[in-house]
Amino acid sequence: MDKKEQILRQRAIETAKKFEMKNTGEGIDVVCFMLEDEKYAIEVLMVSEVHTFVQPTPIPHTPPYIIGIIYLRGRFVSVVDLKHFLGMKEKNTENTSSLLLLSYGVMEFAVTVDTVLEKIKLSKQIIQDIPSGFHLPRKELIYGITEKGTIMLDGKKLIADPEMKLYQEVNTRYTRREQDVQ
Repeated sequence: MDKKEQILRQRAIETAKKFEMKNTGEGIDVVCFMLEDEKYAIEVLMVSEVHTFVQPTPIPHTPPYIIGIIYLRGRFVSVVDLKHFLGMKEKNTENTSSLLLLSYGVMEFAVTVDTVLEKIKLSKQIIQDIPSGFHLPRKELIYGITEKGTIMLDGKKLIADPEMKLYQEVNTRYTRREQDVQ
């Protein structure tokens, strides 16, 4: 192996280490990310892909938290402004650098996040209930908070939220139109 191959191999190993799962004991695997100045996490099981942010194509007459759609590997995916959906602020993708593609069952959509930080294993013992005086928008979508202040989103509740049922509505409309033609 020549010097160039050794250097490239070492770089690949170092890069891979950055994305290896950090083991903090028994618990749940999560992807940590930033929204504004807060650190959030969501179960890895809900995250099918992570992408750099691409400006979506706007779709008229959609709820304000839907910023548009992107074409991703042969399919159209809705893009949700997660900060706006959680009630943090008006629609704004200025600081957005990444998209998390969330999926569970037939539901699939992307959410905007400011920065994806890491993938770790969180011990269930460090996840606490939200303190009563702690102000969080959309508390029903929050699973808990860690000792260090990471806010755990409940991925299943987020994906199953009635406001996220756009896929079903669009699919139903498309099926009806197909039946009308026949």
